Amino acid sequence: MNTLANIAHKKNFSIMDSATISQAMDCMLKNKNGSVVVLNKNFPVGIVTESMLLKLLQDGVCFDEKILPYAKKPVITAHYNRPVESAFELVVTNNIRRLVLVDDAGKYAGTVCQEDLFSFLEEDVYKVDLKVNDLLNHDVNIVTVLPQTSLFDALKQMSALKIGSVIVAKEKKAVGIVTEKDILNASYNHIDLNTSVESLMSFPIVSVSINEAVTMVIALMQKHSLRHVLVNNEQGEMYALLTNRDIFKHIKGNVARMLEIKLRHAKEIMDFLPEAIIEIYDTPKQQVIHWVNRKAYEYFGSEVVEKHPEFLFQESWKELYTTLKKEKKIINFSVKIKEHNFEFSGSLSKNINSNYIKLIAKDVTKHESIKQRLKNEIKEENRLRVEQEYLMMQQSKMASMGEMIGHIAHQWRQPLAQLGGIFMNLESAYAFDELDEKYLQVRLSKANEIIKYMSTTIDDFRLFFSPNRVDEKFDLALCIQKAIQIVSAALDYYHITVHFDAKPNTYFIQGSGSEFSQVILNLLNNSKDALAIQTQSGEINIDISDENGKLIVYFCDNGGGIKLSILPKIFQPYTSTKYEDGGTGIGLYMSQLIVEQKMNGKIIAYNTECGACFKLTLS
Repeated sequence: MNTLANIAHKKNFSIMDSATISQAMDCMLKNKNGSVVVLNKNFPVGIVTESMLLKLLQDGVCFDEKILPYAKKPVITAHYNRPVESAFELVVTNNIRRLVLVDDAGKYAGTVCQEDLFSFLEEDVYKVDLKVNDLLNHDVNIVTVLPQTSLFDALKQMSALKIGSVIVAKEKKAVGIVTEKDILNASYNHIDLNTSVESLMSFPIVSVSINEAVTMVIALMQKHSLRHVLVNNEQGEMYALLTNRDIFKHIKGNVARMLEIKLRHAKEIMDFLPEAIIEIYDTPKQQVIHWVNRKAYEYFGSEVVEKHPEFLFQESWKELYTTLKKEKKIINFSVKIKEHNFEFSGSLSKNINSNYIKLIAKDVTKHESIKQRLKNEIKEENRLRVEQEYLMMQQSKMASMGEMIGHIAHQWRQPLAQLGGIFMNLESAYAFDELDEKYLQVRLSKANEIIKYMSTTIDDFRLFFSPNRVDEKFDLALCIQKAIQIVSAALDYYHITVHFDAKPNTYFIQGSGSEFSQVILNLLNNSKDALAIQTQSGEINIDISDENGKLIVYFCDNGGGIKLSILPKIFQPYTSTKYEDGGTGIGLYMSQLIVEQKMNGKIIAYNTECGACFKLTLS
């Protein structure tokens, strides 16, 4: 929408109330538009026109006097945000050639001249077949003066008839035109007003035929920046002077009709839209729904028209209206009406005395239903995923327990052999009558030590597998040492050396210590399986470092590395190279789950020249 502010003039169109008549004339001649607004602290308090200055000139008023006492003509103002179309009626109704604009505070915001409005007239307003003759008042004769008439006499004639120009004619032929502006220019340049009009008239005078189309005349006036043209009759004789004001008087009714038609057409189009449209007037005293389109009738019923918006929106209106007042627009504001879910989008436009709200409603009931179903499906999917992870965790633990039984067998094999030896010793001593009390006590003491060691081993395994998932700070080095201790017998059996020098009470991390020990145990078992089948001495290197506030655990072996075809998917479930040996393929998957989801860390695998490496980043 084009507003008056878009076409307003400001430079050289206003003066302060302390200015003189001469300064007002200077300003007016600079803007070349025949008027200047008088301001007091930026508020318009008067307007000066060419006619007013010519009257002062005629009355012999000294132009060094202040202009304010003479600027008594009422100032017709309009809000600068009004649409351009609204200016036509104001200009014609008040019989003025310019409109003074003000802002919200009533301060001067520019001037719109009558001729500025022509650019915004549509041909529908003044119609293609409209002729000049249709606009003329045939009761008014054309006013002429002779070339030898003085400027002062021409001034008196214009003042008496209240017209802004006279035709200079010779032998009933127009030879030029003299306007109020010409006389003001002469006075400003200290030219004697007794000088003849012939010396200062404008010529040649632009003329048109009485049968000329109004569209052509308006184009001609815009091209030459004219306020008037001479109209000749069919015989080529002077007939009348046509002005901007004559055109505006005729088109006043057409402008209103045009706007009404355009509005009706717009609303007809909106009736075919699939979305509901609601228009609301927002005045200082009330808000009211004044129009809805056909779709809105279907959704909300005809009874909402001429009702307060709360009738439709209920308790949601206050929040919606507050958002509109603050943001000037809303997007996808959710409201439930009559068991339907709607999303409202729209804007608030400001007029002079009221606001205008237009809202578009989209029925998202089906969408919300689908969204809720998707939420439920996602919730169910998450439940199944958690359940699957739990089952996999249990499967992983069962597999680990199977491995643990093997580790217990390794741990107990030698102690059991030692106990067997003690029993054989006691039996032999008894057979050869060498069993005395001292010998018995020594052997029993040794047997008790072995049994205590075996009991401690069982406790270590039991504690390692206890379901302790308490999230707390734990000693990283101590957890790694416990994992190493669990598999130490199996590592010794395969002649695998573990290098780990980190001391307890040095590195602490948040999480579950037992779960992290499970991760290290999985890595140790994988390395043990890889190193057990090679001929060279197996080595595992574990190191902890603090890098930029994060604890990094490096776990590397010299087992030859991970096959390149498997490396990218090594953390995927059921990925294993040990199916023939009973591998489940979930150990590393669970390790990644523990490190990344439960400890907010990161685990990656890569190969070195010697073997496989795992990097665990813990925050």
